[in-house]
Amino acid sequence: MRNIKLVLEYDGSTFFGFQRQPGKPTIQEVLEKALSGFFDRKMKIAAASGRTDAGVHAEGQVVNFKTSSAHQLWQIQKGLNALLPPPVVVKEIQEVAPNFHARYSVRSKVYEYRVWNHPCRSPLIAGRAFHVPYHLNITRMRRAAKAFPGKHDFRSFTSVSAMKKGSSCVRTIKCFQIKRQGHLILMHVEADGFLYHMIRNIVGTLLEVGRGKRKTEDIAAILKAKDRRLAGITAPSEGLTLIRVAY
Repeated sequence: MRNIKLVLEYDGSTFFGFQRQPGKPTIQEVLEKALSGFFDRKMKIAAASGRTDAGVHAEGQVVNFKTSSAHQLWQIQKGLNALLPPPVVVKEIQEVAPNFHARYSVRSKVYEYRVWNHPCRSPLIAGRAFHVPYHLNITRMRRAAKAFPGKHDFRSFTSVSAMKKGSSCVRTIKCFQIKRQGHLILMHVEADGFLYHMIRNIVGTLLEVGRGKRKTEDIAAILKAKDRRLAGITAPSEGLTLIRVAY
């Protein structure tokens, strides 16, 4: 049995996230439909690196599936791309070791959150960045973001409803960078894992720092408190993209 790894790129705007949901279009649904069509039998993926939320995009989502087919890799990739809808593409394909698991083999993930910081919205990047028309102080945001790298309990930055009894909210952020490219503000976060809405809640809080609604030193106190009520808004999903997954 062969173990095949796929790297997907997709625009999540019209999907209700990655994971299958009854009666709603998802990335997993269209991918498994394409796999079933190509191999002429019912196919399911073995795993995905993570379950992106509704409206979230990906440049490097990773999945793996098992097959006994003798098709060459380029044939599988070409066939799947012919069957997938335009917002989804298989950008890379590779045969990997039998024990490779798209989720459990992950060492880290990198996400990017994009903010369009200009009084006027941009139709050309609509759906790929969160429009913030107010002035943002990037220096203050960078100073506040220095509290995130390292191993912390991120209970204050996840959804209360998503927290399961006994589950750990401890994650390690390896790198947090904020860059400005013209009117675009790019926030890059690499971590060993992420909680539900964790990045979007972090971004929402940093945007409040940038607008002067919070102090830069508030972040450390919010982390320590482990209380979601103390953090900021949940930033919209359209600004978030899964960039790459490291194994």
